[in-house]
Amino acid sequence: MPSGFCVDFFSVIGYNRFVKDLLQKVAEVLAEHSGKKLAVGVSGGRDSMCLLHAVLHCGVVKKENITVVHVNHCLRETADNDEAFVREYCKQNNVEFTAKRVDVNAYAAANGLTIEQAARDLRYGVFFDLIKSGRADVILTAHHALDNAESVLMHLFRGAGLDGVRGMAEREKTVRPLLNVYPDELDEYVKANGIKFVVDETNLMDDADRNFIRLNVIPLIEQRYGGVVRAVNEFAKECDGVCDYLDSTLDLSLITHDCGSVLINERALSTPLAARYVRRALEYFTLTDITREQIARVTELAHMRTGAVVQLTGGIEAEKEYGGVALYIPRIPYDGETPIKLGANLIDGLAVDIERSAIAPRDAIGRCVDLDKLNGAVLRFRRDGDTFTPFGGGKKKLKQYFIDNKVPKRLRDRIPLICRGNEVLVIVGMQIADSVKQTDKTVNKGTVSPRW
Repeated sequence: MPSGFCVDFFSVIGYNRFVKDLLQKVAEVLAEHSGKKLAVGVSGGRDSMCLLHAVLHCGVVKKENITVVHVNHCLRETADNDEAFVREYCKQNNVEFTAKRVDVNAYAAANGLTIEQAARDLRYGVFFDLIKSGRADVILTAHHALDNAESVLMHLFRGAGLDGVRGMAEREKTVRPLLNVYPDELDEYVKANGIKFVVDETNLMDDADRNFIRLNVIPLIEQRYGGVVRAVNEFAKECDGVCDYLDSTLDLSLITHDCGSVLINERALSTPLAARYVRRALEYFTLTDITREQIARVTELAHMRTGAVVQLTGGIEAEKEYGGVALYIPRIPYDGETPIKLGANLIDGLAVDIERSAIAPRDAIGRCVDLDKLNGAVLRFRRDGDTFTPFGGGKKKLKQYFIDNKVPKRLRDRIPLICRGNEVLVIVGMQIADSVKQTDKTVNKGTVSPRW
């Protein structure tokens, strides 16, 4: 977009300063996404209707690149009226419209979330489905400066660290063109353009955290200090810059992924930036509710005994392992079993190959077996009472074998075993029992290998 385009264009149509500034802010943001397919989240309220109007009139975006998406949370009797209002506006302005109904109450109950959290999760789920389907490249939301200040204060009061107070920067293909726009500018824009909108009466109730801060906390602070929203936004910008700098100094090779888990190397946990490493690792599972308390519980594990476990929010567990800490969401143990056969053997999503092979045992330690000695065996996972006599070693409990070989707790229930009763014949991918080894008399030579 040519320099000065917005100022000249807006001067011609004679908008007042507030309107001109708002349109220019939106135009400058959208110029960075020129030619992309935009999905605009529109509830029908003042903020989102201002955003949609500005997108349509800033002179930067073509209508054919715009899709308006309305998420009906089905929480109010007037919710369907809101959807109809947005649908009609799009029809009158010849803009593509799509709507999605979601059951917030059911989702909140099933996942132990507040209504506010559940609505947000489902709303963004709809948004990102548009991106996955190829109907949109980025999502535009109508969050503005007051929303940003509310989020910063809410995160601060909940115990968030530095990242929690950095504000609503553009992340994960979410663009917020109004983030530097203040409520008085929105009011002027509505008035100047005669924009109609719906009112969500629940926004006037302070039961939700965000509403409580907006209706009670910010007005009270404003009475004493004045300019609180602008001050909080400036503070958030500084925090955002500091966080970006600190992240640029991290050695991300110290955070690795393994079998659905995220591993934090002990070297990362011994640095002054240990909390930042933990935060980056936790972001693999969630972008919300990462508090100082959660981070501290993980960093403290670095000084505990191997095998120590702490519970985090969202069903996440952190475990002290040899060489660091692992983060993961435990799977429900699978108690089934299946008779083994030549070829591929499947169990709970894992594959084990049992093949005839004359490969020398010295070239495939832990894989070469006498196939005849596996007759009648089954493939399963570990159970209480399992014993194992490793190749060339003495009999011991399977649990002790895992401990001796430093196998993390999180993996012990996911290592396939070939067993006969409580006798473990093969720990797939690790070792065979002495009783199934190949000898000079072995006729049916074979190998057992995992297909990870």
